[in-house]
Amino acid sequence: MKLIVAVDEKWGIGKNGDLLLSIPDDMMYYRTTTRGKVVVMGYTTLLSLPGSKPAPGRLNLVLADIEGLRIPGAVVCGSMEQLLRLIGCFRPDDVFDVGGGSMYRQLLPYCSDAHITKMRFDGGADTFIPNLDELDGWSVADESELRDHEGLKYSFVIYHQDSPKPLVTAQKLSTDMSAYFKKKEPLTLRLPDTEDQAYRRELKSLLHAYFRPLEKGVSANDVADFLEQDDLSFEDYLRAHHHIADLTDIEALTKNDNSLTDQTETVIVDKKDLSAIDAYADGE
Repeated sequence: MKLIVAVDEKWGIGKNGDLLLSIPDDMMYYRTTTRGKVVVMGYTTLLSLPGSKPAPGRLNLVLADIEGLRIPGAVVCGSMEQLLRLIGCFRPDDVFDVGGGSMYRQLLPYCSDAHITKMRFDGGADTFIPNLDELDGWSVADESELRDHEGLKYSFVIYHQDSPKPLVTAQKLSTDMSAYFKKKEPLTLRLPDTEDQAYRRELKSLLHAYFRPLEKGVSANDVADFLEQDDLSFEDYLRAHHHIADLTDIEALTKNDNSLTDQTETVIVDKKDLSAIDAYADGE
């Protein structure tokens, strides 16, 4: 896995639960580097995000030892052991540790690379990460030119660790999570006039999973259930439990339906408005 963080000249990363400084160029670098990736964070870091909500466009794994916790749009892991096993289910280059301080320190041995925004100032931090310039096994792999933001000098540095600690899991690898990350266009659906309530509920569940993946959140108990199986990837597990879905899941449900007629209602369903399918599932 990798990590990404901005540090001051003393390798401080935060003060009073907030960032030391917000540099637009650094925010853009963070967004472009982690977009479409798995991001790993502690619960306090999640709460510090805008609206205390998971970052969009990323699969958010949150470490939180809170019984029964579900976070819409995120996957909760109840222990570091569980988190490490789940991280091992993804390609190493697809996972980024995004903090906070405790997460950086605990996961650093498992990181092959560290994307560090080095800011040339003392931010009076109260939270720090280890100085990679002083750690054995870490070296600078790449560094940008020195940049300037309102008089503050900074640069983007990529550090590489020669022998990161391996992550081991018995589960199948999730290679792309396409059912989660793929952009979902509006669908034109023909809704059969059927009294089969199970069919209606199944279609609603799949469409919610398609347009609003992880809508109800994935709990640590769900993750534990997944980790007891060795024949599914995490994407397969999420699809099987309607946390995510793709078009093949919807087509598999509807292709053998014999109740479609010329009088069948046609509706357009999209992420912003699922009212038609909700009403259909409720028999309205």
